[in-house]
Order: sequence, then structure tokens, then C-alpha cells
Amino acid sequence: MARPSPSRSPGMPGRPGEPVQGAGARPDPTRMRLALGVGGIAALSALITAIAVPPTPLVATLVNTPTEPPLVSQQRPITYVQLTPGQTPPPGATVIDAKAPKPITIVTKVPAPAQRTVVVRTTQSGKVIP
Repeated sequence: MARPSPSRSPGMPGRPGEPVQGAGARPDPTRMRLALGVGGIAALSALITAIAVPPTPLVATLVNTPTEPPLVSQQRPITYVQLTPGQTPPPGATVIDAKAPKPITIVTKVPAPAQRTVVVRTTQSGKVIP
């Protein structure tokens, strides 16, 4: 048979494990602890990802407006045509004389000067010995 609890004034703490009633009651912190823990794990994951994954280069997207010429240039293939005597080239065509010498590219290799080895002697403390 349970004994009736002795009378006590409101706000006075009771026995351990017994819920306190009145103005001194506090909310259960379990939900807030869980929310802070999940938020901390998410923040830690974002930091690790930012450190471990190398940055990707930014790709600029070109937007062409109808009033501007296109910003992308395309190189057309060059077609060489040999004209027969008496023929004229089309307008805007560049005429290359067949008897003209062809351009020559000359590559000259110059040896680099020999590098001298520099030896710096120091003591254990880092002082340079002359």
C-alpha cells in the first residue's frame, strides 16, 4: 500500500525522479540536442567536402544579343584553286603567285649558359659560414 506524500509547499523540489509541478518545470532538452547534433554533423560534412573536393573552374556562359555580332569565331577551311590562263579570281579572293617563293620557318636552337652550382655552408643554428 502506497503512503500518501507529505504535504509540501509549491515550488519545493520533491524526491529524485519525481516530476516537479508548478513554475519551476523545465522542458525536455532532448529534441533541441538532437536538432543541434544533426545541424553540427551537416556543417562538418559541408566543411570536409569543401576542403577535400578540388574547386571546379567557373565556366562563363556567353549570351549573345540579337544586336551584337556573335562572339564565337569559326575558322573556315582554306580551299586552294589553280586558275587557268585567262581566268579571273572571284571577288574578295586572295591571289597567291605560283612563282613566289614559299615562306620558310627557321628554328635556331641556342644552348643555355651552364649554371654554376652554389653551395651554402651553415652551422647547426643556421648561421652562414663564409
